[in-house]
Amino acid sequence: MARPITKRQLDVLSAVKKWQIENSISPTLEELGCELGVNRVTVFGHVQALIQKGFLENLEPGASRGLELTPIGIDALAPSADLTQSEEPLGSVLHMPKVMGIPLLGKIAAGQPIEALETPKTFSASQLLPEKSDLYMLEVQGDSMIEDHIQSGDLVMVRRDLQPEQGQIVVAILPGEEATLKRFYKEANGMYRLQPANSTMDPIYTMELEIRGVVVSVIRQY
Repeated sequence: MARPITKRQLDVLSAVKKWQIENSISPTLEELGCELGVNRVTVFGHVQALIQKGFLENLEPGASRGLELTPIGIDALAPSADLTQSEEPLGSVLHMPKVMGIPLLGKIAAGQPIEALETPKTFSASQLLPEKSDLYMLEVQGDSMIEDHIQSGDLVMVRRDLQPEQGQIVVAILPGEEATLKRFYKEANGMYRLQPANSTMDPIYTMELEIRGVVVSVIRQY
């Protein structure tokens, strides 16, 4: 029996097949987004869910045009298909591979100088990448979170399997499929407040909100 599929995920399958027929190649995430009228973040979530459920596969990991319908995906688009639809959270669990540790040699002063002593330890990257967490990454664009030291070009690591708590930084999808990175608050009147970390910007208030995960780490490359 096929795993439950949402109506929007069925739309994504149909869009992939339509693009392949019309262009003789598989679409990129950007092209799928244009076809469906949504952004790349939203398409990514749907595609990952469909891969996890077995309706899509990525024949060329890392390539932009590796998506292909599986036999189950093809059957799902058949007129006689009888699929149980659900509105379950999107996404696949990314089981992170075990990685070697990185030497942790001591402390470095960012205030008053301290004595330079090396006290070798090993920092395991698995502390940042837990093996059984539902993780994905996004590149930040814009400066709405600069007062939380998150700036344009940073990479945020997001756990999709966490429920947001008051004040946590989340990936939120607004009505109209707009994605934004903000601090999450639920107000007493039932509304949601998405608070930027930039004193020049106003918060966003909404009654409808979909959370795509909680930010657990920020990576900046120099």
